[in-house]
Amino acid sequence: MKLTVLIVDADAGSARLVAEALKTHRRVERILTAFKPEDARKMAGRADLILIDPLLPGMDGATLLRRILDDGLKPGFIVMSAAYSREMSVAFYDLGAICCLNKPLDIEYLLNLITQWNVNEGTRLGGRDAELERRISNLLFELGMSPISGYYFCCKALKWMLAQKDTRGRITKELYPYLADSTSQSAKRVERNIRYAIEQTWLIGDPEVLERYFGYSVGPNRSRPSNAAFLRTLTEHLRIGSGSKTPPKKDVHFKNQA
Repeated sequence: MKLTVLIVDADAGSARLVAEALKTHRRVERILTAFKPEDARKMAGRADLILIDPLLPGMDGATLLRRILDDGLKPGFIVMSAAYSREMSVAFYDLGAICCLNKPLDIEYLLNLITQWNVNEGTRLGGRDAELERRISNLLFELGMSPISGYYFCCKALKWMLAQKDTRGRITKELYPYLADSTSQSAKRVERNIRYAIEQTWLIGDPEVLERYFGYSVGPNRSRPSNAAFLRTLTEHLRIGSGSKTPPKKDVHFKNQA
């Protein structure tokens, strides 16, 4: 299905760059641009997908999206910002954001993300498992993970792992290729982005929160977990809990588990 995309950005130069990139996307049929919230709200009814920078004159992006949803519209939306607070990111994911991307944008990643969403998720939010995605995003933000590209891969990886009975020996052979195929990227890049997201979480995350999930392995003299150990620990928590912030303390061994 061909898409109508609405770009909402107070920066005309930034909006123009995104619009030029979207012209190369074979699934994008029409591009709309709004620089003010009131104009964006009027145009939203014609859009399948909204790309929004939350820094807008007179109204923040989250408020604008709430009003669009209150109008009975259900476009998909991707947030793009130069800076996020944890509260801001959580608010957007609670509203149903497909992803929160950092500026300056990785244009190739953005275009691949639009393709993946259009093919696998449909053009409206109604088919998405919002509750599960909210639990996953809240868990990752609680740990201190920033909404970088590796964050998105972690979300998709956890959803995939929750659907499997046994993931032992399947991370490298099946999970990475699955994520790579769904975003038209290499499995090596997927693995690298997830690893970087975990490394950054270990550097900037709250040590007390990390220790609640990963036990004695957290500390200045302890290395970060492998991708597989990190994802399996969180998958187990999501399976046995309901988003509780006090999971049973575990001692995770950070060997290379593929």
